[in-house]
Amino acid sequence: DYFRFYAMKHGDRIFHVSGPARRSINWDANPAKLERWKRGLTGHPLVDANMRELLATGWMSNRGRQNVASFLALDMGVDWRLGADHFESLLLDHDVCSNYGNWCSAAGVTGGRIN
Repeated sequence: DYFRFYAMKHGDRIFHVSGPARRSINWDANPAKLERWKRGLTGHPLVDANMRELLATGWMSNRGRQNVASFLALDMGVDWRLGADHFESLLLDHDVCSNYGNWCSAAGVTGGRIN
């Protein structure tokens, strides 16, 4: 319910690169980095195991989702919306509000605490 209300409050800002907080961040658009993350080939076992689980099953635990989202955005510096789109295309339990709300949070574009 939280992210449904969050989406109602912020509207389409949850889809903007700068997020609800309108944070200006220079994201990396390197497609090779994104592809390594998607395939679970980052060299970081926790991230890779979660991404491979997603590819194989269409599911990942909530904590796994937070970990891999934070890794893509904060460690790899890749545009968080590309990760959100990837989740949207694979997760069997995908929910737009929860997905984009959580990705905004992981990327630090909510105006709150950065993971």
